[in-house]
Amino acid sequence: MSLSDYENATQTPSEQLQGPSELPVTLSFNETAYASVLATPEALEHWAVGFAFSEGMITRASQVGDITIDRLRHGVRVRMSVATHIERLAGERRRITSASSSCGRCGSAEEAQMMEGLQRLPASTPPPPAQLEKALAQLSDEGKPGLHMALGFDREGQWLGSGVDIGRHNALDKLIGASLIEGRPMAMVLLSSRCSLELVQKAVRAGIPTLATLSHPSPLAVDIARLCALNLICCHRGRRLTLLSSG
Repeated sequence: MSLSDYENATQTPSEQLQGPSELPVTLSFNETAYASVLATPEALEHWAVGFAFSEGMITRASQVGDITIDRLRHGVRVRMSVATHIERLAGERRRITSASSSCGRCGSAEEAQMMEGLQRLPASTPPPPAQLEKALAQLSDEGKPGLHMALGFDREGQWLGSGVDIGRHNALDKLIGASLIEGRPMAMVLLSSRCSLELVQKAVRAGIPTLATLSHPSPLAVDIARLCALNLICCHRGRRLTLLSSG
């Protein structure tokens, strides 16, 4: 078949195609709906904890009680059982609009919310290039078509876990949530994407010393990473490594 021909799949049921799964996912604190995102409906408990932490709604996993998942007409609702003061805060700061799978901080009411949780990290040394090379090889081996991955590693470069989602922000939230629940802090995260401000914000808030991404970060992401002493590395899709910010 030449490139001038189409494989006709116009009548093929969508569930039989090879595309990644995504659904509208609404996070509620008790009965208060906080935000809706488009996400891959897997590991949603980890996503909920990581997202709530990244948003500054909780500071530790133990603040969350039961997590229940209910199917809605078109998507799902993830309901977190939390104390009354957290639900009240969620009501005050709920997103104005829904976020897409590619947009982490869309819908924030104020610019200050977009900068929430930023702090200067303790001094740290960037990982040796050999660790990045090993991590990139693992990312290549485990990558899934149409999905982003966030891989977490300890200081010795040992793999701790992965977050997988159609959205890069959701993938990182899933990884952070699992780390909080399991009590395993991460020293480095490798993302299968470019880097924007909100990804730096999530890494800094979680106390992750090093964030590496496949393609070049935005200038704002670099500036904030430098202010926060985050080791920010561009891997140029495995062709070379550039250290853009260091602790």
